[in-house]
Amino acid sequence: MPDTNIYNITILIVDDVPSNLFTLRALLEERFDIDIVEANSGFEALETLMREPVDLIILDIQMPEMDGFQTAKLIRSRKKTKNIPIVFLTAAYKSEEFKDKGFSLGATDYLTKPIDDYQLTNRINAYLSIIKLEKSHKIELEKKVEERTRELKEALVRLKDSNAKLESALSKLQNAQKQVIAQEKLASLGELTAGIAHEIKNPLNFIINFSELSRELIIELQEGMNKALKKPIEKADVEDIEDILLNLNENSQKINEHGKRADSIINNMLMHSHDKKGVYQDVVINTMLEEYISLAYHSMINHHKGFAAKIVTDLEKDIGEVRIIPQDMGRVFLNIINNSLYAMHRKKKELGDGYEPTLLVSTRSIGEEHVELVFKDNGAGIPDEIMDKIFNPFFTTKPAGEGTGLGLSICFDIVKNIHKGEIHVASEPNESATFTLIMPRKA
Repeated sequence: MPDTNIYNITILIVDDVPSNLFTLRALLEERFDIDIVEANSGFEALETLMREPVDLIILDIQMPEMDGFQTAKLIRSRKKTKNIPIVFLTAAYKSEEFKDKGFSLGATDYLTKPIDDYQLTNRINAYLSIIKLEKSHKIELEKKVEERTRELKEALVRLKDSNAKLESALSKLQNAQKQVIAQEKLASLGELTAGIAHEIKNPLNFIINFSELSRELIIELQEGMNKALKKPIEKADVEDIEDILLNLNENSQKINEHGKRADSIINNMLMHSHDKKGVYQDVVINTMLEEYISLAYHSMINHHKGFAAKIVTDLEKDIGEVRIIPQDMGRVFLNIINNSLYAMHRKKKELGDGYEPTLLVSTRSIGEEHVELVFKDNGAGIPDEIMDKIFNPFFTTKPAGEGTGLGLSICFDIVKNIHKGEIHVASEPNESATFTLIMPRKA
């Protein structure tokens, strides 16, 4: 049956900042006769696309939980949404590298702020003209959902059973998360809290949202089953059903993957916070280092909204295990990484968009008895006149209330006195700071 609203156009705006949504909506409604729907996150955008037809998506990139790139990838993965034009509109990701990434994910356009209203509306007007032209050549057909009754019933039974097991697993993961956060040893590490919460919350959010998407697909299948009992099966309906089943299978795989990730995070944190204070353990140093990089970084961005840094790792593949006290060395990693991120955050506030915070972390073997760990940032560096004071207790360059001056002093004691290693610092003022740890494999 022809659609009487064939020229009605709906634009979906996705941005986690309410003021950005308000400004863009006002501009578009002033210039165009269109319908606008809003989403505050990638997950909300996917849910909107499941519920209602959308003709054009204007997508922000820097969003919590799931960024614009991940959202675009999921949109392109679904048959019903893969051809919707996507326009990235971002103030943070301006480099050619990010533009190339956006286009590789199927973006129709990639616009960076600031962009004047005339240029933006001209671009949008061009896309609206194309959409109207495409709509004029289409007549929507009434979709008939058909099924093979036995297969659908079996699929529904399997999916319901799978959802029940997944919800049970989710409940156990949430309980485990509370137990991990409640661990006395984690509480004593302070800076870990925000990072651990973020690391576990991310896969849990994936599990929750993909479960909800699966439920909606099950409802579609149930409706299809009811209609198929009354109408003959057509090829288009079979393809729709196969598409839904394919997406349900993909959702189940993603839920399983992120459930395992959350389980791994919990197990690793429990291992590192286990009541073995002062006990040396053989630890895969690269794995532990990657965990603490992630925790420190997520803690930083949680405390300083809008901050982002490029983390580059160059870890020797076969470096193996090192005998350390995990809790103590974890404090060293966190302190050094936090100091680097803090220095780069301050420099970013001073220099703005012309500066890209970058932290390089590398490991390598030194002979058979030692390993070297290097942390190099491109922050403000360390002035020559204070270089010989940075390991002194209570010495700090941070403003009052932001640092005790004990962090590097404790790091020095842990590395030098407890693990019999070495800690060195080098700096180019206003350019970079490099901390190098040389650790014996068997302390």
